[in-house]
Amino acid sequence: MSNHNKTYNTLEQESLICARCGYCRGVCPVYRAIGWESASPRGKLSIARQVFSLKDQQKLDDEFVHRVTQCTLCGACAQACSTDIDLRRLYMDLRERIAGMGLAPKGYTALQANLAANRNITNFANQDRLDWAQDVDDPEQLEPRAGAEVCYFVGCVSSFFPQASEVALSVTEILTEAKVDFTTLGGDEWCCGFPLLASGRPDEAREFMQHNVERIKALDIHTFIASCPSCYHVWHQGAPEFLDGYKLEILHSTEYLIRLIKEGRLTLGEMEARITYHDPCDLGRNGGVFDAPRAIIQAIEGVELVELAHNRMQSLCCGGGGNLQSVDAELAGAITAMRVEEIKATGAQIVVSACQQCEQMLSAAIRKAGLKVKVMDISQLILEVLG
Repeated sequence: MSNHNKTYNTLEQESLICARCGYCRGVCPVYRAIGWESASPRGKLSIARQVFSLKDQQKLDDEFVHRVTQCTLCGACAQACSTDIDLRRLYMDLRERIAGMGLAPKGYTALQANLAANRNITNFANQDRLDWAQDVDDPEQLEPRAGAEVCYFVGCVSSFFPQASEVALSVTEILTEAKVDFTTLGGDEWCCGFPLLASGRPDEAREFMQHNVERIKALDIHTFIASCPSCYHVWHQGAPEFLDGYKLEILHSTEYLIRLIKEGRLTLGEMEARITYHDPCDLGRNGGVFDAPRAIIQAIEGVELVELAHNRMQSLCCGGGGNLQSVDAELAGAITAMRVEEIKATGAQIVVSACQQCEQMLSAAIRKAGLKVKVMDISQLILEVLG
């Protein structure tokens, strides 16, 4: 069960519920990397209580603001909380309070500026979202088209970052191979809004979501897939507010791809390999999708799937979530290094994930560690064994 189903009242009320048991501290990747109580979920909540419940505004200093941003929003603390506080939502609430007070860090304000100017997280014009598609046989097939069976929501990272665009290219080739009638939103696709949610600007995030939903409606499309777990999570949770009775099936790409495999529209070959799978936080713990990626891997004859020490609901974050890289790239890398140690322990030749951000974080850390382990997105794995 994902954490968004927990009841949440207000930051002030939730901060009073904390039993100070410390269960959250044991699972927090930031605390494991830093070791300071003020970096733990319990420590941050204690200071938030001082600031907002007891009105001690002096406690809201630059150090505390930085501590609040030192969080990947992975949701592990909320899962472990003995008093059932939705800590992930509380931290987003806390970031909203900080942004409202004009105290957001420069990394957040720079990100917001890009989103306001370009409708994506980069400095590139949004009309260039399909530049990655120049490498497909027929780039024009990806231009927005009404009445398609499926809309593939590419996401900012896969649209604009060359390494991540390999995910979009792989998904496109797979859908084409399966003869799926699909399209994209092209230059009409705006950021899903997650970076705005994670930086404390939910109202602006809602504007982005509403725009994207209206574009889907205008194209009369009723099945939506996203390969980015954060895009999937935001759509799954946020889109119903704007659908207003419009029927739209929202799936992560792995859920749709395993459907194609089971329907016989995709035939997978063999691969002799020991593979481990890394659960992305927004897909697994926060999104509830655990089985589809594993079913895809296990559908490949000859593959041995070995689980990481922390997997499924207890999965360890890759370090790349929650806008952490924009404010503390060193901490993000330290968290990734812990995950790489678990990958090393499996003896796997390939680590597969279903998130372009996880893939980038793990690739960099594995290179730094000098491990001979190949990092692949699950769409790339499928493409390699297509029959």
